[in-house]
Parts: sequence; structure tokens; C-alpha cells
Amino acid sequence: MHAEANPLDGEKSPKLGDEWRDWDGHATPDAAAPKRLFFALIVGFLVVTVAASLLSWYLVAPRLAEWHAAAPAMLLVVLGFLLAALSVALALVALMLLTGRPHSTRASSLARQILAMVERRVFWLGRILSINKDRLANAFIRTNNALVRLAPQGTASQRVLILLPRCLRKDQLEQARALACTRGVEVAIVAGGEQARQRIRERRPSVVIGVACERDLLSGIRDVRHKLSVLGIANTRPNGPCRDTQINLTELEGALDLCVRPAAAPNLLQSGLGT
Repeated sequence: MHAEANPLDGEKSPKLGDEWRDWDGHATPDAAAPKRLFFALIVGFLVVTVAASLLSWYLVAPRLAEWHAAAPAMLLVVLGFLLAALSVALALVALMLLTGRPHSTRASSLARQILAMVERRVFWLGRILSINKDRLANAFIRTNNALVRLAPQGTASQRVLILLPRCLRKDQLEQARALACTRGVEVAIVAGGEQARQRIRERRPSVVIGVACERDLLSGIRDVRHKLSVLGIANTRPNGPCRDTQINLTELEGALDLCVRPAAAPNLLQSGLGT
């Protein structure tokens, strides 16, 4: 979540959250991106990893042969096994997203842990390729949401927490609160990532619905993904970050229906890689 910005500031605000320290003072474009962007970079990461592994093997093979004639072949087999296992695991995650199955808490959690192993490296590759980090983060958040939705829902309303940023437009803030109230879900309005983490520690929810910019959502998912499920809803920033941001309230309502009323949950976040 964001720290509140001074609306009188024409230049970069000193009160912006840490994730926006590089902001140039201009309104940010729409960062919406399909999940296939994230998976395209995963494929790129695998290609780079295979090439780097083979190059490393080629360089060290002569030294290993001096130690034992079979050592280079053994190392190649080990590398091949590890790379094949990673490729199969990621292929299974992609298949889960394409088919929307299986509906299993364990499978959903395992798939998210597999992505956690490569996610930072994918963002590293994105920086090298000059891909907008907000678009890539948006694609990752959509992927994470789709995997969370594979787990059977139906959490008690007391175990669901909505985190809203203080920078959200006031009318939407009240509408979001009203949506949560109709389902008995608690809302916490936070000014930054540290406050968000504090609310989570205090309330100990099973599911968090987080509303924030892509950068803060990415940071939050990284912090808590080993402990609980996070559905992220990215805001839009027509006036720049941390100032009168907006969200799709229909998407928030769908997330609430999914978490609190599983029988009536609408399919607002599609599972396929193309969305």
C-alpha cells in the first residue's frame, strides 16, 4: 500500500512509498498485462538457464575429466535432470492455469511455491529486456490470483481481511467498505507496506484481498505467500501514484464472493494464460 501524497506537490512527492522512489512525476500509464507475458519470460529464463548450464559444463568438463573420466558425463546427467524437473514443474503450472484444474488447496499452494522459485529471476530477465516492471508485475499478480482461485474457497468472513490504500479515491473507498460490510469482512486502510504487514500480524487472516499498485502488491505477495493466500487487485493511477487512485469495484466484489460465498462466486478472473 502507499503513503499518502500531498496533492499540492507538482514534482515527485517525498511522501511516496519506497516502491515509487524512481517515479518521474508524471501520470503512470495503464499497466494491465496478460498472464502470458509472465510465462513468456519464464520460457526465456529456461532458455537462458539451459544455455548457461551447458556453457558452464563445457568450461569445467576438462578439469573434471582430469579428476575422473566419468565425472563430466555424471555432471551433465545431474544438470539435465534438474533442468528437466524444473521444466516439467513449470509446464504443470501452465497446464493448471489453462485448464483451471485441479481444485485443490495443496496443488494451488505447490504451484505458487514453484513460481516463487523463478519469479525474481523472471523479473531480472524483464529488466534486461527493458520490459515495464509494472506490466510484468501485473501479469504476475494475475497469475498468482488464478492459482489462488484453484484452492477450494469458503473461508469464514472473520478470516478474510481487505487491505485498502489511503490514496484510494474517497468515493470508491466508501463503496469498497460497503461491499465488505455486506459480507461481514473487516477492512483495514493502510498507508504503507509496513502498516499492511502489521494488520496481517494482528488479525491473522487466512485470506487477504489486497488493493494497491503493482509494486506494493508484488512486495506484499512476496512477504506472505508462504503463510497465506493473497488475491491482489491492482489500482489505476490517472494522477500518478499515491494520489486519488482507482480500482475496479466489480473485481473487488468478485473476490469477496469467491472468498466468502463459494457457491455464488462469479468467474471474474479467468484462468487461462491469455487473460
